[in-house]
Amino acid sequence: MTDFIQEVDEDLRRDQYKRLWDKYGKFAVVAAVMIILGVAGTVAYRDWAKSRRAEDTRKLVEAVELSATDPKLGPDALASLAKSAGAGVSTLARLHQAAALVRSGQSGKAIETYDQLAGDGSVDTVFRDLAVLLAAQHRADGPEAPSAALKLAPLTQAGNPWRHPALELTAVIALGQGDKTRARNIFRELADDAAAPVAIRGRAAEMAAALAD
Repeated sequence: MTDFIQEVDEDLRRDQYKRLWDKYGKFAVVAAVMIILGVAGTVAYRDWAKSRRAEDTRKLVEAVELSATDPKLGPDALASLAKSAGAGVSTLARLHQAAALVRSGQSGKAIETYDQLAGDGSVDTVFRDLAVLLAAQHRADGPEAPSAALKLAPLTQAGNPWRHPALELTAVIALGQGDKTRARNIFRELADDAAAPVAIRGRAAEMAAALAD
């Protein structure tokens, strides 16, 4: 009878884990879009305030709007702007271009765009790290997941602005690779981290509970 109860309990845990995995496994897709939009607003305003890139900013807004309505022309418009605009707007255009490619089902090209941005020494480190994070999210459940986790490692260090989402994605990758213990430990760390965003702490707490022995 004891073995039967343990087996039922394990089945219940697997069901709970699966529900949480289905719920949060792709969390980074939405989070990444919100990050891009938030950063875009800040940098676009900065450019506008300086009055040097007002036209580039206007074109960026138009290209982003186009990408939301036309998945075919949008990415091309953003790619064109990325080549002609100044540094700040060009970077944002490349990020939006990759996001638009994802929406149009061209994840492979999106990853290439993120990788190119991450390796561009002329781009601010914050945006290069963001590109690493966004590329990793699209490799999280594929054969390149282990290498994606390695690239995320520097982002998980204290002081990095992307530390918490990078840790969360690292835990997701560990879980997908079958390393339940590591995933649980990272989720617990995040759940107990008062500096982590509330949404991440909440998800981490649920995942840590689901993975508890």
